[in-house]
Amino acid sequence: MATTTYGSPYVANTDLVSAWPGVSLNVAQRVDAVSYAGNGINAQTGTTYTLVLTDAGKNVTCSNASSVTVTIPTNASVAFPTGTVISITNLGAGTVTVAASGGVTLNGSTLTIAQYSRSSIMKTATDTWVLTSGGGIPKASVSSTTGSPTVTTVGTQTLYQFTGTGTITIGTAGTVTALVIGGGGAGGGAGSTAGGGSGGGAGGFIYQTNFYMPSGATTVTVGAGGAGNTAGRTVGGNGTASILLGLWAVGGGGGAQSQANGVIGASGGGSQGGSSGAVGVQGYNGGSNSTVGTGSGGGGSSAAGGTGTAGGAGTANSITGSSVTYAVGGAGNTTPQVNGGANTGTGGSGGTTSGSNSGNGGSGVVFILVG
Repeated sequence: MATTTYGSPYVANTDLVSAWPGVSLNVAQRVDAVSYAGNGINAQTGTTYTLVLTDAGKNVTCSNASSVTVTIPTNASVAFPTGTVISITNLGAGTVTVAASGGVTLNGSTLTIAQYSRSSIMKTATDTWVLTSGGGIPKASVSSTTGSPTVTTVGTQTLYQFTGTGTITIGTAGTVTALVIGGGGAGGGAGSTAGGGSGGGAGGFIYQTNFYMPSGATTVTVGAGGAGNTAGRTVGGNGTASILLGLWAVGGGGGAQSQANGVIGASGGGSQGGSSGAVGVQGYNGGSNSTVGTGSGGGGSSAAGGTGTAGGAGTANSITGSSVTYAVGGAGNTTPQVNGGANTGTGGSGGTTSGSNSGNGGSGVVFILVG
């Protein structure tokens, strides 16, 4: 019994008549297998693979933690019949890229395949192929940056940490993981006789996986923390927003002093002397303290400010590879004053009854995880 190039059995002129029933059964089984399962699976675990003739009609699976390139050879190298369809499935964490050898034209807008997605390619002419089905939205790639972000590796992915305003240029449009933290609000200043100030509210906390970024340059804005007070009896300054495309993490609200309300912000500034805590528009409200002369805590991204002096809880995130807590509300009535941590979006603390200064809000930060 002979077989075709693609493995289908057939009766050759040298086969005996007595062998025909078995051959016929093999042919029938082969027809059934192809009808229901195609030509089978070619499992690849490396980072590069060039298609071969027996891949026609098959599903080529790729499984690697690093990026994988699957190359379509020229017709002179491998003469796939026109109309050949090959499926490519990505089972690994690394993005699969379908590439064409020199002299081969590959048409299609999505030439990368994300994990657990599949694409098919079809040969439409001698050295022309088309991507016949998309593999889902691909992972984005980065071609350049400005503003000197810190670039590190987290597992198999690349992390861009912006602590100041800059740009990121996306070479291949696709998805990233983004964490955007706004600047924290400052605490309220303390007058010499009117009592302690309240804590500033935390900056906005926005975390999004599979965030789509188009190709081209995108401005990354990092918000500043609010300015603390040195003159006493004044409300703390609000933080400013951190922005990545449609992700706006607004600044935290400033904390109050002396029987006043805090300021509305991502999380609200704390109030004192019976006034209500300020509203948080992305996080939680600031605390309120009915005792004149005792400030309350600013709101955090995960909890409201305390009716005592404790700031509201922040939110832990491991985009850097380690768990870090961001966007904590500032404490009230602190000696000496405590500034919010840089690039954490934490609120500054309120001053004390001694007329001390209030704490500055912590600056924001933008993380973009690619790959």
